[in-house]
Amino acid sequence: MAQTTYFGSASRFTDLYHEPVDHLLSPINGYQDVQLVSLTEAVEPVSRLFDGIKDQVFVALHNCQNPADGLNQDESAAIQLYTMQFGGGPSLYLLLNQSLRSENRGELKPWFSFLKLFLTALHKLPSYCGTVWRGIRDVDLSSKYQKGTQLAWWGVSSCTTDCEILRSDQFLGRQGLRTLFSIECMNGKAMEKHSHYKNTEKEIVLMPGSYFEVMGHLNPAPELHIIHLKEIKPPIVLIRPPYSKLDTLNTLLGTRKLYPLSQATQPKPINNDSNKMPSIRSDFPNRRENLRWQQTGETIAGGNGKGNGINQLWNPCGLFVADNQTIFIADFWNNRIIRWKLNDTNGRVVAGDKTEDNGLGPLYHPSDVLIDKNTDSLIISDRGNRRVLRWPHRSGATQGEVLVDNIHCCGIAMNGKGYLYISDISKHEVRRYKMGDKNGTIVAGGNGQGADLNQLNEPMYIFVDEQQNLYVSDNKNHRVMKWNKGKKEGIVVAGGQGQGNDLTQLTYPQGIFVNTLGTLFVADTGNERIMCWPEGEKQGIIIVGKHGRGTETNQLHWPWGLSFDQHNNLYVVDNQNHRVQRFSIR
Repeated sequence: MAQTTYFGSASRFTDLYHEPVDHLLSPINGYQDVQLVSLTEAVEPVSRLFDGIKDQVFVALHNCQNPADGLNQDESAAIQLYTMQFGGGPSLYLLLNQSLRSENRGELKPWFSFLKLFLTALHKLPSYCGTVWRGIRDVDLSSKYQKGTQLAWWGVSSCTTDCEILRSDQFLGRQGLRTLFSIECMNGKAMEKHSHYKNTEKEIVLMPGSYFEVMGHLNPAPELHIIHLKEIKPPIVLIRPPYSKLDTLNTLLGTRKLYPLSQATQPKPINNDSNKMPSIRSDFPNRRENLRWQQTGETIAGGNGKGNGINQLWNPCGLFVADNQTIFIADFWNNRIIRWKLNDTNGRVVAGDKTEDNGLGPLYHPSDVLIDKNTDSLIISDRGNRRVLRWPHRSGATQGEVLVDNIHCCGIAMNGKGYLYISDISKHEVRRYKMGDKNGTIVAGGNGQGADLNQLNEPMYIFVDEQQNLYVSDNKNHRVMKWNKGKKEGIVVAGGQGQGNDLTQLTYPQGIFVNTLGTLFVADTGNERIMCWPEGEKQGIIIVGKHGRGTETNQLHWPWGLSFDQHNNLYVVDNQNHRVQRFSIR
């Protein structure tokens, strides 16, 4: 018994021995509905568990008088209190995690007020997506983490981005029996600015209820065991976000109206202005009525497993829907653009080489595509080659013309004047280019990675409306931003409430589309759903994807690009299912 207590209490970074990974506990619920109170009030229900916790609270509040990341003093101090090592008794993180891991969910109730404050603070922090590390000494946990197993960690999981920190004697050391976890996380929280040990531990926290798949084991030294975990979305909600219950979807549909997609400019001769927006028509463009889509989709491209056959796709990304319902798909891992005509069972490669996967071919990991009607050519975001190409799609060309290079491009769009817009993931900006211009002008972001209104955090897909206002899926800020023409700051038009699955939230959004009434449609990728946000609304409506992740026709797995045809049918790139789904208008 003494040995297991030592495993669990060594530090935040090694507190994982008692995680119940052999079975799934009941979800955590109820804490989100308690009132948000000050830190002093939040710890009162658990104060009897500690000696002198009021003194520790005073220290934390004193150290957090000027908090970072938009947190208030109590929120920042709650994080600091979690990181503090108490003398003369158990630290807060240890007893909190014991309750989070308990089979008896009633043990958590005294913690509800603190949990509400603490998780509210964490949800406001910048998200981290990458590799993090944590571990434990004097034990080999390999047998508990078999390859292919999926499991949850219920405790607050402190990790570090620097493996060398764990190799210090304070944590794992460099000798003896040790288990080290290498974790690919999707939604870590960077809390270093609020830690009691600033600038020393490079701490990233994984939320309670984080869900993983065991990818493999490595044994680089006789007594060192490395377990590779990948964070994935859980099959059910394991812990609700720290916000009160919202109206149900049925209530929303009863009180709000979805506006029909408005009539766009009809096709004109070849010198017509080019615009990424497909020709979308409505018989009554000014009517305001409920528009709803069938919840069962029809597979119109791919759906035959991942592969490079002409009836297959492999992690497709962006798409373009032409006036005749022909679709053009950026087939990411097949390094090609493939065209699929209406009702065809096979596609046709119109750009790239389906056999090339080493970066030497004409395309490498394309992420988006559109048609420039001025030149009757494809514009392709050739992401892996860090360039944007123009490609004649009717001439059988084998190479494209480089329009812009040396850019970590993802999404592309064109306005009615023929200007090209490109998102740059690495520079966290969007630039506008006149044809022939290699430098462009920054029209969104460009102020470094961040969550301020003049910043972006890995912008992905973009949309330009008729007024040349720009919409950006700000992926790692879990929001969609609108940059009005000429403005230096954007406006949050969807999400922006931290990662989560409430109707006020998005999780790693990707494809977007906006009609002329300002209604936004967004692929809420991490939540496996398509959301609609009427202009000015603070929460969205789920229009497709109400049945969770899966392979059935009423399910999605990482919805990516989206668009509409002239009949208002919705097209969704179902990335991990390697298909494109069409959801017909009711």
